[in-house]
Amino acid sequence: MKKLGILLLVLFAFVGCASSPNRMVYSSGFSFANYDYAIVGKTDGGTTTALYGTDVEFANLLSRYNIRIIGDKEFAALPHETQVRTMFARISISASGKLITLSVSFDDAVTGKTGANFTTLSKGKIFDGKARGKAFEDASRMITKAIEQDKGLQVRRMR
Repeated sequence: MKKLGILLLVLFAFVGCASSPNRMVYSSGFSFANYDYAIVGKTDGGTTTALYGTDVEFANLLSRYNIRIIGDKEFAALPHETQVRTMFARISISASGKLITLSVSFDDAVTGKTGANFTTLSKGKIFDGKARGKAFEDASRMITKAIEQDKGLQVRRMR
C-alpha cells in the first residue's frame, strides 16, 4: 500500500511539472553571448494583433543586458561583422477566452534560423492590463535567466 501511495505521489508530481505554462526551447549551438544587437518586432511584420506596448518594454529589457536595439534600415547599413551579431526578437501575443499566450522567438538576423523560443500562458483576458503584464513578467523572467546564464551578466536593482 505504501509503494502504491509513493508511486501515485511521484506520478502526480511528474504530471504537475509537465504541465507548466512556460516553455523554453533552444536550438543546438544557440547562445545569447553571440549577439550584441536585436531588432524587435511582431512575428509576421505587422499584420497580427497589437502588442499593447510589450514590444517597447521588451526592448528596454534587452537593453539592460547590453543588447543594442536597432531597426531594419539600420541593420541593412551595418557591416557584415556586426550583422552576424544581430538577432530578430519577434513577439506575439494572443488570447483565447480567458487564456493569454505570449511568445518570443529569437532568430539569427543573417541566416533566419530560430535560436530560441519562449512561450508563456497566463489566465486573463487580452484587454486586462494586469493579465498581460503577468504574461510578460513570466516570459521576461525566463528570458533574463537565459541571457544571464549565456552572457555571464547580472542586472541588480539598486535600492
